[in-house]
Amino acid sequence: MKRSGGVLAAALAMIVYAGALDNPFVYDDYDTIVANPSLVDPSNIRFVLTHSPYRPVVNASYALDRALWGSDPFGFHLTNVVLHGLVVLLLYVLLRAACADARGRSSSGRPGSPRSDGWTAFAGSALFGVHPLMTEAVGYVSGRSELLCGAFFLASLLCARKAILRSPVMWVWAALLAVLALLSKEAAIALPVVLVAYDWLVLPGEPAARRRRAWRIFLPAAVAVMAAGAYRLSVAAGPVSADAPLLTMWTQAIVIWRYLALLLVPVGQSIMHSVHAVTSPVDARALIAVSGLVMLLIAAFLSRRAAPLASFGVVWFLAVIAPSSSVVALREGMAEHRAYLASAGVFMVLAGVLTSVRIVTPQGRLRFAPAAIFVVVCAALASLTVVRNQVWGSPVRLWTEATVHAADMWEPHYALADVLRESGDCAGAVVEYQRVARLRPHHRDAHTNLGICLAQINQLADAEAAFHRALEIDPAFARGYTNLGALALLSGEHARARDFYRRAIEVDAGNVLARMQLARLYETVFDDFHSAARMCGEARALAPLTPGVTECVERNQRLAAARDAGR
Repeated sequence: MKRSGGVLAAALAMIVYAGALDNPFVYDDYDTIVANPSLVDPSNIRFVLTHSPYRPVVNASYALDRALWGSDPFGFHLTNVVLHGLVVLLLYVLLRAACADARGRSSSGRPGSPRSDGWTAFAGSALFGVHPLMTEAVGYVSGRSELLCGAFFLASLLCARKAILRSPVMWVWAALLAVLALLSKEAAIALPVVLVAYDWLVLPGEPAARRRRAWRIFLPAAVAVMAAGAYRLSVAAGPVSADAPLLTMWTQAIVIWRYLALLLVPVGQSIMHSVHAVTSPVDARALIAVSGLVMLLIAAFLSRRAAPLASFGVVWFLAVIAPSSSVVALREGMAEHRAYLASAGVFMVLAGVLTSVRIVTPQGRLRFAPAAIFVVVCAALASLTVVRNQVWGSPVRLWTEATVHAADMWEPHYALADVLRESGDCAGAVVEYQRVARLRPHHRDAHTNLGICLAQINQLADAEAAFHRALEIDPAFARGYTNLGALALLSGEHARARDFYRRAIEVDAGNVLARMQLARLYETVFDDFHSAARMCGEARALAPLTPGVTECVERNQRLAAARDAGR
């Protein structure tokens, strides 16, 4: 199995995501795509590249999708699926090459055979391609940074390998692809570490040549990416306490084991996970987790001669997951998409194990037992991935699941409340908004949306209390006053409504909605046509394209003139 193995693995990876192509935008997609102003005019290349200065390659890919497909999620999902297929293909090529390279370094008695390399690479890349842990990176459009980074990362590593073995000019391509990976996601900062590990653990060759490469190529590359990472870190991170970096790393040590557990047994997946936040350097769970990671590295070091590819896989996983487990506290302590590229290291370990198993006969035929096990495992993982795609296809189902796995976090409850409200289920949304209000009492928008839903189910008194609570949190919140004005209109309290709209204008001089509502009150309730014309005139000056604003000015001017003439 040569080139066809990689194509088949990539095809399997894309087939299992066919059901995700019609999925809607969710969560961060609304910021990164729907409301992204740089995508409105993809020809404005400068805006496209500077809108997301740390990940311009990702934003450029969104702009290209927008130009090709418009705002339809289908095209964005299709690009993600194709990119995933490319990553799987590149991983196959790397695994096949690594099996051959590791055979020259292995000191074990059963180092594998050239006949089995293709099957080993196919097994590792195919299982990676259909594993359900990848769904958040592939089926979630905002996970594209993982896919692009993965593709450029693998391509750079392959070019670097070729440069070492026979074609030094390939270093240029390796460097260019590394830059593109870094401009896709910061996890690419691990590339020099992975390159050194491949050179020292997998590639055959003289130690003197490795030392020269380490000093002349890998060290300068590491300094460059570390400088870029330090700059990114200094910009992203605000002021932190002295022990915060250590506590963050201790917290993430626990999370890393949870990623590994999901790779082994992919049960309990969610868009959000509750995370044990470490508050003390002597936290027992953290110390166990850190000790376990240290022992894993020691095991990789001790087995480097007998199982070089497996040792390399361990280094790969820990090096690539490290940038996402850094000293900066993350908004979400655990996110499955962060394990996408890092998990390739786990499949490197699997490939390393398979090299010592006789999976083909001396005649080059695949043995029945390992083939049957692979088919069963691959089918099971693919089935789970198909189910995960269905979950991502229903925002209500996605966020309901998240409220189970992250019950103590306010974010999934708020997201579920929003999608329930948007789907017309305000009664269900009220329950979730109330939970948010309990978990995060000073969440202004939760109280605001709670009030809107309460008003829609005719609980006006409770709605008014929710709007007042939002104003207690933020007295300058103009929308709070317009909401109270609308509520007063529902109750027929026109004078109160007028006062609320006036207050909205006081705190927000550019509030067009309050002026239009005041104009309607002045015209239809208070017969104050001069004030109505003035309000509409101010609204027109602020937003000339407001529907009906010119007609409002002209109509009330005529009414005011007629009344004045009749006096």
